[in-house]
Amino acid sequence: MRRPGLLLLVLGALALAGCLGNRAPVAALHVPTVTGPAPLDVAYDLSYCRDPDGDGIIYELAFGDGSPPVEGETFSVVLHHTFDLGGTFTSRLTVTDSRGASGYAEADITVSEVGPPVGIEAGRTAPDFMAHRTDGGTFTLSQTRGSVVLLDFWGAWCSPCVRNMPRLQDLYDRHAEEGLVVVLVSTDVVEQTSVDFLDTNGYTDFISLWEPGGKAGSPITLLYGVATKDVGIPRTFLLDRQGVIRYVGHPAELAEDVIEGLL
Repeated sequence: MRRPGLLLLVLGALALAGCLGNRAPVAALHVPTVTGPAPLDVAYDLSYCRDPDGDGIIYELAFGDGSPPVEGETFSVVLHHTFDLGGTFTSRLTVTDSRGASGYAEADITVSEVGPPVGIEAGRTAPDFMAHRTDGGTFTLSQTRGSVVLLDFWGAWCSPCVRNMPRLQDLYDRHAEEGLVVVLVSTDVVEQTSVDFLDTNGYTDFISLWEPGGKAGSPITLLYGVATKDVGIPRTFLLDRQGVIRYVGHPAELAEDVIEGLL
């Protein structure tokens, strides 16, 4: 006698297998240097691409400057390309599996003496600023050029910000020796509130900044578009060694391999 419960279980398992199958490959294009004067040698690290189903994947990398694309199936490589002319070029990586499913990733390359325009979006040069350090003295963002910077807007009043602190500490502990710098921009109305929280919880490895005005009126939150009501915190900007923004968003959504690809 057929057992309906067992039949449903088998059908459910088959349906689940069908849902989990045919997953598109994950394209990840890690480019440590995205700006500089011509001739600019750019390295493309493909090793973070993923093949969820293990069926085998191939890639095509188009550099965006009119040169022929490069194709291959070995991902444990770093490809190099030299841009001889000035301008902004969009390099596009296409990763395709044996069933024809594809994933894509892009990187904007700016060949220029001055780099990308200043802005607060990914691919732009981060706006420079000077601010008060809570441990004394002043800080200028441009002084961190040559390091990878995790610029995090937070507040001791903000529960998600407080919950995110252990992850920031873990990232710092794992990558500080490779050149990662964590800069905290407080949105607390009272400076001492930030100082007390960081000291009490042992978060003393970070560069801690504070300017008056709170979230809505601090000159740094205004400069980085964090002051508006529709932008929440924590909000993180990841800057490469040339001061170009490579990620903007919630720190929980920042994959560690994105940081690793810049170090």
